[in-house]
Amino acid sequence: MLDIQKIRSDFPILSQKVNGKSLVYFDNGATSQKPQVVIDAISNYYQEINANIHRGVHTLSQLATDAYEVSRGKIQNHINAKFPHEVLFTSGTTFGINLVANGFAAILKPGDEVLVSALEHHSNIVPWQMLCEKTGATLKVIPMNENGELIMEEYDKLLSPKTKIVTVNHISNALGTINPIQYMIDKAHEVGAAILIDGAQAVPHLKPDVQALDCDFYVFSGHKMCVKIILI
Repeated sequence: MLDIQKIRSDFPILSQKVNGKSLVYFDNGATSQKPQVVIDAISNYYQEINANIHRGVHTLSQLATDAYEVSRGKIQNHINAKFPHEVLFTSGTTFGINLVANGFAAILKPGDEVLVSALEHHSNIVPWQMLCEKTGATLKVIPMNENGELIMEEYDKLLSPKTKIVTVNHISNALGTINPIQYMIDKAHEVGAAILIDGAQAVPHLKPDVQALDCDFYVFSGHKMCVKIILI
């Protein structure tokens, strides 16, 4: 059985009281609190090895680089990426999505289509709206039913050779819906489209196997996993 008090004791912020009662924090979908071990790791980094990575030949730079690459390997293992260099660090999910969208700006043209779902967070809608405005591509939306589930029959109808990229979350931040991403990935590839999965809400709870999924991009944030990724 879970020892709730032991778990709470790992998180210093939960020792305080709000309105005279012990703090209970439920907003993990936005960001998770950090356990003491992570706080200590961040503090130790700045106290002991703070330096630019991949740029210096001095001792601190090498120690910082080694720690950075160890964390990359741990993330590679968590998502089962084939190679370490497939793991790219950004400031978070939103930056990652924008990075991909900006890359597609160089190849999309009028008549091309981008598919997003009705379940997306704004950070996985706005970049694609801006991309389509810039390139003349058309943005299409995969609808959902009254149960908050994407309608796969409509998804199948929207897919065509004009579809260049599909972007969908693994788990909805608003409803908790777990989308059938394996099916969606396979169907996107059948028409030659790339697919981006927003895994920000999934990675804290699951261990996505990106090799098995065969998605083109899988983006997520460390700050929702009780960690700072560089210090895992």
